[in-house]
Amino acid sequence: MSNQIQTNTLVQFKTFSFHSNSVRVITDPTGEFWFCGNDVCLILGYANSRKALQDHCKERGVTKRYTPTKSGDQEMIFINEPNLYRLIIKSRKPEAERFEAWVFEEVLPQIRKTRQYSIQQQPQLPLPKPEPTYTFKFTEYELQQLAWLWFGHKQMNTLLGELYEPLEALGSRFSGMAYSHSHEYRRQYENTQQTLQRLIRPFVNSNELNWTRVIPRICPSRQLINKTDF
Repeated sequence: MSNQIQTNTLVQFKTFSFHSNSVRVITDPTGEFWFCGNDVCLILGYANSRKALQDHCKERGVTKRYTPTKSGDQEMIFINEPNLYRLIIKSRKPEAERFEAWVFEEVLPQIRKTRQYSIQQQPQLPLPKPEPTYTFKFTEYELQQLAWLWFGHKQMNTLLGELYEPLEALGSRFSGMAYSHSHEYRRQYENTQQTLQRLIRPFVNSNELNWTRVIPRICPSRQLINKTDF
């Protein structure tokens, strides 16, 4: 592991809470995120955090920072996103999957959007209001464009995931960005797939070329789109 200790100039420190466990995260001037190794290892069930970091993390994704604590600034090890994922996949603790989802679905999107993570108290309502629904008119061509936009997003997301290892091998600073974007935005196209299936249902048996090319990519099994509960 590198013994280099970096100064904290222009570095933002944030502390988050995952099931009552603190997770300290810093954002460096390039916008890259670094996670406190000890905090992560504690959540993921590693008994010896130093050994876990040495065994599972790549050195160029490890840094030491002077970190504010109750007893003053202390030297601590921080890891980047790719190394965070390495610790997650090596963990045998069932909590690891929930921790990964929390980081990539809640923490990182909020940091990127507002540069801070905050929990806002929402007023409790006597009864939840039903979610409003909307009706729009689309031409067939517009629906085709929407379908191809979804598939193009899926293809680019897949490419980002495949680029991570080559970029990491080259030591590129973009490897962490490719990794985090691949995982974060993958859930978006997965979550919108069923909505898109409902929209294209009238055309599932169409022989028009654009539909015959894109529908199998949105609905690998056409039987799924013919279900009456759509």
